[in-house]
Amino acid sequence: MITSLWRACLVGLAVAASPLAAGAETKDCTGGLSDAARMSCDLERAGRIRDRARNIYDVQFDAQIEIIDTASPSGAAYLYNVLSEGTQLRLDARSVPDGRGPRCRLQAAIAGDTANAIAALLIKAADAAVPDYGAREDVKVNADGSRSVRLVIDSHDIITRARTASGDRAFSRHSGSDDPVTQLNNLVIGVANVSPDWVCSAS
Repeated sequence: MITSLWRACLVGLAVAASPLAAGAETKDCTGGLSDAARMSCDLERAGRIRDRARNIYDVQFDAQIEIIDTASPSGAAYLYNVLSEGTQLRLDARSVPDGRGPRCRLQAAIAGDTANAIAALLIKAADAAVPDYGAREDVKVNADGSRSVRLVIDSHDIITRARTASGDRAFSRHSGSDDPVTQLNNLVIGVANVSPDWVCSAS
């Protein structure tokens, strides 16, 4: 059963994904843009992936947490929705190919200890000091506990939408960064990566 920490953090949560026009013009999210402009651009890009997923699977959710991996190692985008069913959490994850490619979907329960860890990370992500748009950097923890940071130009972007204790928030992160948002992304994606319950079909 999910602890009171989870319930306190996520009571009544819903991420209302505002639809964006399919086929909207792709913008350059790099260059001399401000972080706010890059964030807006990433949200539009995530919206196009969300719309493509809806067209492929004919399903949409009021998810408590939505994570969109814009370019996984397989080349496809992936959409991860964390949903609440009573005192339980469920993960609905889908591959989102751009054109032809395998269409894979996962529907699986999230274990209580993992749900509690998600709640704790959402509390950390609520801190106003946690930025919406994170620095594009790879962070490596060395054997002695120190951290090595390397700036990246071509980032692997993951866009997250959630309602935290401080209200609805959206985040954009490079997959190799290290903060509560990236840890939340990794936790949810990690559940999907080890699940045997994926079902795939050809497009």
